[in-house]
Amino acid sequence: MKLVFIFLYLIFSLHVELNEAECHKNIVDVKNNLTLSRSILKVHCQSRDDDLGEHFLRFQDVAYTFSFHDSFVVLTRFKCILWKGANLEYHKTFVAYEADAFPECGVLYSWEARDDGIYLSKNGGLMKLMYLWDID
Repeated sequence: MKLVFIFLYLIFSLHVELNEAECHKNIVDVKNNLTLSRSILKVHCQSRDDDLGEHFLRFQDVAYTFSFHDSFVVLTRFKCILWKGANLEYHKTFVAYEADAFPECGVLYSWEARDDGIYLSKNGGLMKLMYLWDID
């Protein structure tokens, strides 16, 4: 029975490797739209395998963007922490991307930091308030 699962896994892996060239990378972007405060937005995102480091975005800078393929062994998950305010006293930790049971191709998650909270648009849809800011 184990041999059957190993064989099926190898076939699936080979199929995935061959089709990865056809599968566009998923994209996460984060934008600073802190209209009232016009403060700097600090962004730090990471997955189990990749720490993308800290980035600082001024009001209406070009979005901070990263792209990736979903992992086929362990579900891909990126967690981000955003900070805002004069002393970065407002913050929020959240999951910016989490793969479904089946890997996705070419999905766009657009996150936007606003004064009242953090919004999400998936694949160019309407922005929806997802999180309110926490304060120290």
